[in-house]
Amino acid sequence: MTPDQATRQRVIAQGRSEARRSTLSSEEIERQRELARDRSMAKRAVASPAESEAQRALARERSSTRRAIVAPQSAERLETFDQKQHHSQENINRKTDSVEVEWPKPADLECKTTCLKNFIQCMSMQSLEEGICSICNIRCYKRDLRCVPYNKIPSIELLKAHNDIYNIISGLDQPKGSHSADQNSMDCDLELSTDRLIQPSATKTSFICVNGIVLYRKGLHHKFDRRKRSTVHCDICMACWSSLAKEKVPKFSVANKVWVGDVPSELRDLTIPEQRLIALYRHNSCIVKLQSSFHSASTAQSALKGNCISFPQDVVNIATTLPLELNELCDSLKIIFVGSHTPNRNQLKRILTVRKTKVAAALQWLKTNNSLYKHITINKSAIENLPSDDVPECLWTTMQISTEVETAGNDRAGYVPDTNPVETDLNNDKTIPLLTSGVLDVNGINISSDDVTQHMLERVKVRTPEELFDRDSEASVRKDPVYLIPRGNKPTNEYYNPNLLMGIFPTLFPYGCGALEDNSRSVKINLREHIRYLLSLEDRRFEENHSFIFVVFNILQRRTACFHAQLMTTRPYFQKSAELIESLSSDDIQTALVNISKGVYSKAVDERINALMKHIRVISGHVMGSAHSRSALRTKIHALCFNIGLPSLFVTINPADIHSPVALYFSGIDLDLDNVILKKMGTSYERAQVIATHPVATAKFFNCLVKSILKCLVLGGVLGPAKAYFGTV
Repeated sequence: MTPDQATRQRVIAQGRSEARRSTLSSEEIERQRELARDRSMAKRAVASPAESEAQRALARERSSTRRAIVAPQSAERLETFDQKQHHSQENINRKTDSVEVEWPKPADLECKTTCLKNFIQCMSMQSLEEGICSICNIRCYKRDLRCVPYNKIPSIELLKAHNDIYNIISGLDQPKGSHSADQNSMDCDLELSTDRLIQPSATKTSFICVNGIVLYRKGLHHKFDRRKRSTVHCDICMACWSSLAKEKVPKFSVANKVWVGDVPSELRDLTIPEQRLIALYRHNSCIVKLQSSFHSASTAQSALKGNCISFPQDVVNIATTLPLELNELCDSLKIIFVGSHTPNRNQLKRILTVRKTKVAAALQWLKTNNSLYKHITINKSAIENLPSDDVPECLWTTMQISTEVETAGNDRAGYVPDTNPVETDLNNDKTIPLLTSGVLDVNGINISSDDVTQHMLERVKVRTPEELFDRDSEASVRKDPVYLIPRGNKPTNEYYNPNLLMGIFPTLFPYGCGALEDNSRSVKINLREHIRYLLSLEDRRFEENHSFIFVVFNILQRRTACFHAQLMTTRPYFQKSAELIESLSSDDIQTALVNISKGVYSKAVDERINALMKHIRVISGHVMGSAHSRSALRTKIHALCFNIGLPSLFVTINPADIHSPVALYFSGIDLDLDNVILKKMGTSYERAQVIATHPVATAKFFNCLVKSILKCLVLGGVLGPAKAYFGTV
């Protein structure tokens, strides 16, 4: 038999076998397979090794013959399928090329309606209504609050005030019966009267203390049960509720020594000079009043420009006497006026006046109630030298006046002013109608990002060991061009110094309690989250302060830079860079400084300078608001473009905060966002004043609006399918 005949017989046998299997049921096929396996096992059991090897060789030959027959057929079928796919794609491309595609494709009416409904829902009262937590006294969305009866608060015994705080609270003039004689006993079924919990007490405190537990009044309200009985309910934020449910002390509760107390009348409405006179520490800050459409300092928003370094006042006298001597006030407070007309004292009196009775009353109250002021001696002669109610002469005589109105006007280039200002409000005696702009520049200088880089290199200059360690020497002070304001011999320690911010801002921490980074707390609190908490307090005192945000922001900036510098020094590759930087001389750095100032610096000049600049850029890239952090954002944008392609749309979102009821509501104005009454919003000038004094509320409004636009409109499909987006502020 020839090979062709053998192949034909095998094909015929395979056909008969397939036809026979097609007539069998699945059970019969399985039985035949089992019989075949049994016969094969029996044969292998009695076969010799030589016979087994011969059978395996025969099986391999049959398998290779079968693959040789099937492979060409499979290849032919695959080639036919590819040809069909190719022809189909060509037909699709031909049809697509003949049709004009509209881009971006207009959204249909249903998509627009759905997106608009979702956006309105996100910006409605139901989504944005705020409430107060009765345990930590922060403002948060009401949807995130749990309303529970007082007697059903879990682990309520953990809320008992810390002894240090309780001793202060118990000394306040609380209503009779507010404190329990036995703090160790807690009656969970205690019936609290309406007058005690909801209505303000005679001292108008914002809190109530019951059996040692401090609760904040604005987070308490009454509800009626099924039997029409009035029960006290407490609003509790998710963070406090989660801690209590886990039987832990809430992080920002009075039980964890987080209590700042109410601001007394003696410390309210103090002007900037008056606050400087009674502060334990002075801070080297730079606050610039931005020009507004009303050209008034009271409606201009503040922005950080410079550095805020905390220094003790007069190191010799700080421990014994206050207030600060009047002739020393101008050393820490610098006033610059930019305008075409010289202002008179009455125009600046509202923000710069000093009242001797107000200063004396404030110091006396602090000495009585604030532990940080116990050792302070009130200098009566210094108080007598203060004006009764006038701008101090030292501030008036040292005020710098610039008539470069055109230069000041360039700051508003490209800005579209409000077309509907109310002129009558501009002439209101209760405001500060400065004609152009008021700039409060404590340093008296403007620092650009190039100056920062130059200053960092300046500080790295190689000095002799005597110059490096003898910081108090007169020669060292003369050679140091950085600090322009008289100060103590060394900066105050900002790390784990609980008294620092309380000494700078006695009006914010009137009782000397609630310090940041207090290691005596049972639950440790990170500095950043503690600052967030203070800026979210119900009374908004911290966000309304003229310099608190700047001071803490700059502290966070420096800590971030130091942290990443410390991380960099632990890397193995840093040793090589350290050797290069160490070999730099003062002349090398001076040459680099000159080239940077002239704008002719080249990376190919010196490898050592390049290494130093590289590390500066890496560290600065993690610092909020720095020029190198913006460069890091650009790197991320480039990476996104490399990954998914160039962006199709460039959009600028510029919300009008002074015309938004949401921004006013976050600022404390009583508004119903679903039914806005225009009279409650006030005039444009009044709204500008509210927005300028509530930067946290304005930032919250911006964040809420932009998130709603991205979530409901962009991702909702108004602009078409969105693959990705990248946004910066």
